[in-house]
Amino acid sequence: MIWTPGREDRVDGMPTAGQWRQLSVVPEKREVFGYDLYFREGWADVLSVFGDEATDVLGGLAMLVVKPDAVVGRRLGPIMDYLADNGFVPVAATRFGYTRHSMREVWRYDWHIYTVDRLQLCTFWYLTNDVLLFLARDVRPVAGLPATVRLCELKGVGDPAQRRPHHLRTKLNPPNRILNFVHVGDEPADIVRELTIFLDRPERLRFLEELRAHLAEDRMAYARAEIAAIEADCPAHDLDIGATLARLAPLAGEAAVSRLRDVVEGGDRISWDELAELVPFEKADRWDVIVTASFVVHNERPVPHALLPAVSAEEWTAQVR
Repeated sequence: MIWTPGREDRVDGMPTAGQWRQLSVVPEKREVFGYDLYFREGWADVLSVFGDEATDVLGGLAMLVVKPDAVVGRRLGPIMDYLADNGFVPVAATRFGYTRHSMREVWRYDWHIYTVDRLQLCTFWYLTNDVLLFLARDVRPVAGLPATVRLCELKGVGDPAQRRPHHLRTKLNPPNRILNFVHVGDEPADIVRELTIFLDRPERLRFLEELRAHLAEDRMAYARAEIAAIEADCPAHDLDIGATLARLAPLAGEAAVSRLRDVVEGGDRISWDELAELVPFEKADRWDVIVTASFVVHNERPVPHALLPAVSAEEWTAQVR
């Protein structure tokens, strides 16, 4: 069944058929988001701030959220450089911390492929330090292509074998496919939903009002000040597996580290609980645990299909031909 707005949806302020076409090209997403609590709450707030201009504003914005590893790995400056080089101007930024629940909700339709072991790793990892969320205006727009779709295409996928030299993740040089530094909202509809997951309503409304006030500005200096503040609170880490295992050796013992090296070099995987038996979490640097786990813990399981189809930039641009 494809979502069709009716009278009751107008009462609740849900998007019209025309607005849905500007929010997502994926019919299944329109259906699911029509019932999604986060999207519904967020859309009401976006409408209250931007009114009839809501979809036009969202279409011109890309949303990029850094992950905790980007903060300690000092990739935030290069991310800002990449945005500037590719025609994106920061107009709003906010700092927040993931929770056990928010990290699962934002990737509700993607993380079904993850093992329970990787969910344990993600909980340990995402709750380690605050992150930053940026909204950036596209100053080199492509006809028919929302800004966040364009940036998502430039971001590149998690698998390094499928990335190209111009992709953001290639430029950031992740240590592996797990610690990949950035998340970008797939479509305008995802911006609405994810802002609602990350920010409570009072904070969200303040953020949207600030966005409206500064929408036409270039706030790169403000974004870099936010970066400097969060990096001052979070010590840097090299994210290097060789250096990490060397630091763990005095704590875990040579036998345990030898086992971990064999797993890393052999491409094998172990459980989160086995890692906890090999490494004394309570004594080790938290990021040393995270880096090691990202190389050795079981991470994906076979699933029959995606919960929602992938977003296609071609489908967006085809609408204007």
